[in-house]
Amino acid sequence: MVPDHASKPKPTPLQQTAPPKVYSLSQVASSIRQALARATANRSWLIRAEILKISPGLGQKTVYVDLVEEANGDQRAKMRGVIWPSNGARILEALGNDASTILAPGSEMVFTARIEFHERYGLSLFIENVDLRHMLGEMERRKQATVSRLQELGAFELNKRLPMPAAPQRIALVGSPGTSGFRDFISKTLLHPSQRRIHVQAFASSVQGTAAPKGLIEALQAAEASAPDLVVLVRGGGSKLDLDCFNDFELCRHISLMGIPVWTGIGHESDLVVADLVAHSYWKTPTDVADSIVRLLEIATSDVSDIASLLQQHVIHWLEAQQRELDRFGSQIQWSSQAIVRSQINSLRELEMQLGWHAERWLQSKHQEVNTLCQLVERQSKQTLLRQSTELNQWLAAPFRRAEQQLQYQKEQLASMESSLAALHPERTVKRGFAMMSRKGEIIADLTGVKVDEELKIHTRTGIAIVTVQSIEPLAKNKKTKIQTP
Repeated sequence: MVPDHASKPKPTPLQQTAPPKVYSLSQVASSIRQALARATANRSWLIRAEILKISPGLGQKTVYVDLVEEANGDQRAKMRGVIWPSNGARILEALGNDASTILAPGSEMVFTARIEFHERYGLSLFIENVDLRHMLGEMERRKQATVSRLQELGAFELNKRLPMPAAPQRIALVGSPGTSGFRDFISKTLLHPSQRRIHVQAFASSVQGTAAPKGLIEALQAAEASAPDLVVLVRGGGSKLDLDCFNDFELCRHISLMGIPVWTGIGHESDLVVADLVAHSYWKTPTDVADSIVRLLEIATSDVSDIASLLQQHVIHWLEAQQRELDRFGSQIQWSSQAIVRSQINSLRELEMQLGWHAERWLQSKHQEVNTLCQLVERQSKQTLLRQSTELNQWLAAPFRRAEQQLQYQKEQLASMESSLAALHPERTVKRGFAMMSRKGEIIADLTGVKVDEELKIHTRTGIAIVTVQSIEPLAKNKKTKIQTP
């Protein structure tokens, strides 16, 4: 198989390649604008996106909106939106009081827009209108999907089964500290006239926008970790779109699985959010939640007072009954004690008589035992003294016997050494037939230090020979010398 480049003719030196065409930036931008115009046909598109940032002045001046789409924390798309003043006025009129909450950072909205590209400003979405009906329909669809999933899990009864403390005093409050509902709950609980003090610990979280469910879950986890008596989730009202975060499946599932009762006061008047359905109890407003907690404390305080009064009455009756029993027992004890005393006196008298007779016999018995013991001690003392005297004499004689034995042993050793020395004396050696050589009166064993013409004496059994050394011949190594014995 021939490669593609093999079929191409090689350019000759005379051939010249055409230079590549260079486009200007404005030409490229213009081509993009024209291609986009042909593709979109200048029509409006229905788009859903989250507001990341929006400039002020809607309806009064041009507003710029940074739009994003995120999935699992990752940003999948980002574009810039533009709202002309005329479109902004129309959007304000359609949204009414909800405009500030719908068109806020973190909110998701559905809108119609034209897609345009400008050579200087790039790609933009020119927003014409906000489709509130579509947003509400989509929100309701998500809400019903959340309800269905939670029903399959049996989540609506889990938190309701938890036992409710009779007097919840440690409250973990979850919400946004800057809202009016949050402040209303704090003032209502902390300024209540009940005798029991309520301790409220706040756990702040956003309560609006796409990031609100995650923040609320984290705040609920921290609230549960603080081990309160009750967790309260509040928000200061708002439109259906504002409350959509409380329909989030993960948030509602987490509420149902909490090990502490959760009360909600979202602030709605008509429709319920899913968080209300999975909570232990729900109220319309944060103030209603605070009133219910205070009412529980008042009921508990009243119950405690009633129980204290009833207990006091029972204690009084019991003390009176015990006093009567004590009086009766006192009379019985007095009569019984007198009878016991008389009986004990008689017993003591009988015991005294028996004791005198038994004491005399006991003393006689002990006297005989003492005499017997004295005789026994006397005999044993004499035997012990005799045995100790014998052992002492033996002990005193033992050193003398050991000294005599040691002296005899030393004498025998000296005799043995004298015999050995006598046997090793030079005269005895010569008498046995050996000859010895001396030099200057000293016995020598070899010729070390002996010089030629020096006189040496040879001692034999029959006499002493005086010799003069003529020469000294060293013995060859390993040479065997035969020695004849006489």
